[in-house]
Amino acid sequence: MKNLLLAFAMLLIVSNCNKNDDDQPTNPIDQLPPATQTGAQTFGCLINGEAFVPPSFGSNSPSAFYQFVGGAYTLGISGGTGGGTELKSINLGCLDMPLIEEINYNLLEFVTGNYFGEYYLGGGNGEIYSTTVNNPGTLTITRFDQDNFIISGTFEFTVVDNDGNEINITNGRFDMNYTN
Repeated sequence: MKNLLLAFAMLLIVSNCNKNDDDQPTNPIDQLPPATQTGAQTFGCLINGEAFVPPSFGSNSPSAFYQFVGGAYTLGISGGTGGGTELKSINLGCLDMPLIEEINYNLLEFVTGNYFGEYYLGGGNGEIYSTTVNNPGTLTITRFDQDNFIISGTFEFTVVDNDGNEINITNGRFDMNYTN
């Protein structure tokens, strides 16, 4: 009887070792935060098909600002992972734009009067890959609530690295409280 109990205990331990302890989805798109519009402080996308989800807290956590400066609005939405040479971040924004609306915007280049998308790699001497007029992306604002300071939406864009390789940012979504 003692051997039977020992065998049963060993079987139970071995079967528990085979379980996925973190119960994370294996499909990258299922690893992204849900597309909400409540100010949930979420941000995520796929980078070349792999999930990119910034942590909830810390220096890489998602952030957004929307400010009226010098007679025009400036928007910044970002999130990152890693640190130092392992840092990766996505930045979306606009410089000197009229009031944001719940519509689609073209992500062009990082100049006054445009919306833009950026993919940043590495620490202080890192690489920044940006959308361009010839290779634009899309930003869709699905909720812009100035009373509750909530901005939500979707995005996607493709940038080209220094070696000519495309980096595809797809299925992007964010739902944040912004500061002003």
